[in-house]
Amino acid sequence: MHLRAIRFLSTLTHRRPPHGRHLSSLIHFMNDREAFQDALHHAKSTWVGCQWWTQFGSAGLNLAGLRSRQAALAAKATRGEESQCWCEAAIWLIQIERDAALAAELAQQAFRAAELGNNETARQLLNDAVELERKYREPTVYPHVQQIYQLANPVPESLSLRGN
Repeated sequence: MHLRAIRFLSTLTHRRPPHGRHLSSLIHFMNDREAFQDALHHAKSTWVGCQWWTQFGSAGLNLAGLRSRQAALAAKATRGEESQCWCEAAIWLIQIERDAALAAELAQQAFRAAELGNNETARQLLNDAVELERKYREPTVYPHVQQIYQLANPVPESLSLRGN
């Protein structure tokens, strides 16, 4: 449990109404948590597959918005080189869909780590999610989640100096 929440809960056990620093700490914690959760939900629903324009394979297929199962159906519906190109596209789209799902899972793990106060773990998991997206395009989805997290959890000076 987050330290701010623990402090607030301790005020309840002493039957004192929350006030001042304790109440503002809880409100800040809940706002950070909700912003992170909202960004995470948006990311999960935004990157689920190939959502950018492509010229894939010898046929120059544009796979934007297509799912792997649609490409597999196109492979069955066509013949020859075009069928082969659709088959390869389906395989590539499967990998994108898996990486998008993995990035979402990594970000969810980062959220859980942050709730437990494991900020270094949360940062690394979010970096991993961004790098998965980078395999296919300039990342746009998970850097936003990362930014929301970093605004609420700035890197302590001692840690930021270690990397230099």
